[in-house]
Amino acid sequence: MSTKIVLKFFRSNRIYCPSEPVEGKIMINSPSSISHHGIRLSVTGSVSLQVRGGSAGVIESFYGVVKPITIVNKSIEVKPPGKIGSGTTEVLITHSNLV
Repeated sequence: MSTKIVLKFFRSNRIYCPSEPVEGKIMINSPSSISHHGIRLSVTGSVSLQVRGGSAGVIESFYGVVKPITIVNKSIEVKPPGKIGSGTTEVLITHSNLV
């Protein structure tokens, strides 16, 4: 049996606005205890813009999409380095400054 890691958000639609807390849990199921260098949650968000007609360059108009623009790129430590025992372990995530 291998180690399984599942990330579950408490909000069903998984859409967060800037001032809303991100809440959920990381469920780790391991047949034996494991040590780790810390558990981090990283969020990356980007937008792709559709290009129309005259304002675009030749290459952008050919493909119709401008290169994606990153709008969020953050990482937080959810659990400091340590050990996780065998069986199922739940790590709660509550962070108000991720998005």
